[in-house]
Amino acid sequence: MKDGTLLLSVSDYGVRAMLKWLVELCEKKYGSYIKLEMSPPYRKRTLSQNDKWWQLCTDLGNALGMTKDEVSMGIKQRAVDEGLWEGVDVPFSKTGAKMPRSTTTADTAQMAVLIEVLYRVASEMEVVLE
Repeated sequence: MKDGTLLLSVSDYGVRAMLKWLVELCEKKYGSYIKLEMSPPYRKRTLSQNDKWWQLCTDLGNALGMTKDEVSMGIKQRAVDEGLWEGVDVPFSKTGAKMPRSTTTADTAQMAVLIEVLYRVASEMEVVLE
């Protein structure tokens, strides 16, 4: 890093193309301002986290008369709305709505946040989960 400039060496063409697109977009739209967040990598979500997630979705669903898939989508949507979970653009949306992304690519930290949101929502609905 020199004079506020960070040099990155990227050998993959796809990554280079995406970074070039991002820089050009930021130059046009945000006056060359780019926010870069860096964090240590977390390992992929664990099987026990995945099992816990689906068990909690099933338990909350049983208490509310919903399926585990309905609970999962609702909790993820709530997390997207709160800025705690990544959303993907809804095709052809005129409102800029975002759909929650799947948990399949989540890391351990992301799944922990999602599970905490589920516990919080259950508490708000006065449902006790084990």
